[in-house]
Amino acid sequence: MTIEDARIYCLSKPHVTEDMPFGDDYVAFRVGGKIFAGLPLEKPNLLVLKCDPEMFDEMVAQYSAIEQAWHWHKRLWMQIHLDDAEITTELVKYLTDIAYKLVYSKLTKKAKAELEL
Repeated sequence: MTIEDARIYCLSKPHVTEDMPFGDDYVAFRVGGKIFAGLPLEKPNLLVLKCDPEMFDEMVAQYSAIEQAWHWHKRLWMQIHLDDAEITTELVKYLTDIAYKLVYSKLTKKAKAELEL
């Protein structure tokens, strides 16, 4: 999977927006104003995703291409080396879906209702 494939998949999720809150070298994907994924453009083979701590431990143990995301909260954010042979498109989509659901599930009822308008 390329970063453009990852970008397109993130944007395919309902109510997702993209912006560059940290400058021209980082694209963030949000739902309800909250970031669930990011693409650090200075490292074009990385995808950063929100995760729960238990999942983080499991993924890091299972895949050498998944590690703690640089400059993000330890164990709540992982970075995936998209160009690694062990990382499949299906795995990236699965982890992106989980990241999206984690963030969406923590939105307030009001925020969710506003998204549905």
